[in-house]
Amino acid sequence: MADELSEEAPARPAASEGAVDALAQLEEAIHTAGSAAAWAAAAGISPAYVSDVRLRRRAPGAAVLRALGLEKRVSYVPAGEAGR
Repeated sequence: MADELSEEAPARPAASEGAVDALAQLEEAIHTAGSAAAWAAAAGISPAYVSDVRLRRRAPGAAVLRALGLEKRVSYVPAGEAGR
C-alpha cells in the first residue's frame, strides 16, 4: 500500500517529553568508540548496516537501538496537532 509507512523509513523522534534523536546518539557513540567500524564491532553489528543507518538509507533497527540503550515507541496525536 502506497499510503503505509515503511519500517525502513528513517527514524524521526516523537514530539514528546523524553524523545531523543537516535541518529545523534549513534554519532556520539561512534565518536566515543573512535570509528564506526569500532562501534559496530563492539555492538556486534555489521559496519555496512551502521553506514546505511548513518546515511539514512535504513532506520536504526532493534540491534542498533539496543546497543544505544534506546527503544522505539510510536505515538499518535489528533490531526492538526502534529507541530505542537
